Amino acid sequence: MKTLFRHVPNFLTVLRLAAVPVFYVLMMDDKRTAAIWVFLFAEFTDVLDGIIARKFNFITPFGKIADPVADKMMQLTALFVLGRKDMIPRIIPYLVLFKELFLLISGLFLIRKNIDMSSKWFGKLTSVLFFIAIMMAFLGVPRKITDVMLWICVGMAVFASIMYIRNYFMQVGEKTES
Repeated sequence: MKTLFRHVPNFLTVLRLAAVPVFYVLMMDDKRTAAIWVFLFAEFTDVLDGIIARKFNFITPFGKIADPVADKMMQLTALFVLGRKDMIPRIIPYLVLFKELFLLISGLFLIRKNIDMSSKWFGKLTSVLFFIAIMMAFLGVPRKITDVMLWICVGMAVFASIMYIRNYFMQVGEKTES
């Protein structure tokens, strides 16, 4: 039973990956309520799989890669669809995509150097703020308010990127000293 339970976090991640195209189709077909439920389901499974994986030490190499990919795919899909529907500034998804590509490429380079690039509090806070901003757009919060929240999120994303770069240089310095 325990070995079967061990796969629950990865199963939830796969469900989240599968939810991305479902969400996209629902949004493009103007089935916003259903799309919101899929989006909320994906966010709930993200939190749940993280809790289970950490509490029971079910962290796997697959989960370390697939979990953040699933999160970013859902978030970016939501941002691009909202931009396409003129519910948010169209530049926002591109800025977020650029930041994610930068971190992905950096992460691929750094993984070979045994540098810890795992998510930190500022990355998690940025994701939570983006979730709130996306929900604000879905729920029809006035555009000016949603836009301000999204620009705060972009600012946090830049801050998070800077902090990840800072952490990289600190780790490289520590490895050089030892």
